[in-house]
Amino acid sequence: MHAINAPPSSGRSRTQLIRHHSQTHLTRKPVRECSDANRPCPEQKRIADKLDSTLARVEACRDRLDRLPALLKRFRQSILAAATSGRLTEDWRATRSLDEAQRAPESQAWSSKTVGELINDIEAGLNVKCDERPPETGERGLVKISAVTWGVFDEQESKTLPSDAAITPKTRIRTGDFLISRANTLELVGACVLVHEVNRELHLSDKVLRLAMPDDMKPWLLYVLRSAEGRRQIEARASGNQLSMRNLSQANLREISVPMPSKAEIAEIVRRVETLFAFADRLEARLATARKQAEQLTPALLAKAFRGELVPQDPNDEPATELLKRLATTRTEAPKAKRGRKVAP
Repeated sequence: MHAINAPPSSGRSRTQLIRHHSQTHLTRKPVRECSDANRPCPEQKRIADKLDSTLARVEACRDRLDRLPALLKRFRQSILAAATSGRLTEDWRATRSLDEAQRAPESQAWSSKTVGELINDIEAGLNVKCDERPPETGERGLVKISAVTWGVFDEQESKTLPSDAAITPKTRIRTGDFLISRANTLELVGACVLVHEVNRELHLSDKVLRLAMPDDMKPWLLYVLRSAEGRRQIEARASGNQLSMRNLSQANLREISVPMPSKAEIAEIVRRVETLFAFADRLEARLATARKQAEQLTPALLAKAFRGELVPQDPNDEPATELLKRLATTRTEAPKAKRGRKVAP
């Protein structure tokens, strides 16, 4: 199928590529077993023309699907920007009664705190030489920075601790933990996750930190650090000259500024963000299904074409049986090549 998907710049038209594909993959079959080879020439042309137009639409569909992941990423970023700036809950604040606002004016105003003021502690693990494989049942592991890099905690991204390694229970990762990487490339340093599930005994490494704080603050800090403004602050405070590895010190992490609405508004923001992110997740799942189906269109179209089901047959075309007779007559009448006698040396 790779030849069918080659770009026009390869020097061959799509029709030539289709014919090349059919010749490449069907030459092992006898002529009588290859339904496409038995098609009259006019019908072959109609099939090729139909494939030209249909495969062009398939390619256009793939191009549109390929653009959607970037749009979904921008959609999530716009949600975070609206959430952390107050735009997402403007209507919520406007609908609160005047009496409530007068009784608790702090419920409307936003303030600012640093990460250091929000958290109780920053916990780190150890740098221990490990086997570069995920731990099996009964083994202990140390998380790698890739476990927290891509938005969801991935316990497979871990390595196995030696059986005699001295690790305290305090460094063990548990459900509900807020984890953040302190070292990575500039674009990925400071990546953070909430651990929703962990099924192995995994421990913190020296490059993956745990922020201890009240549970109701964890989603809010997660949204702030993942937002464009949060990323700007993280990257501005990351040190190091190598592009391949930057470091976010605990001191610099504590200095990051966090906008602070009331607890009631934080709860409303978290509810709305979770709803919108769930919608984005459903779109992403549907996109994955659509891309998988699009990948199956080309072989399905070719199979249909080779079976003669892609275009309607024209009764005015030469019947396939007549074509076979002509081919058989041509082979019978073709003169056999004479073998020359070898000249004795």
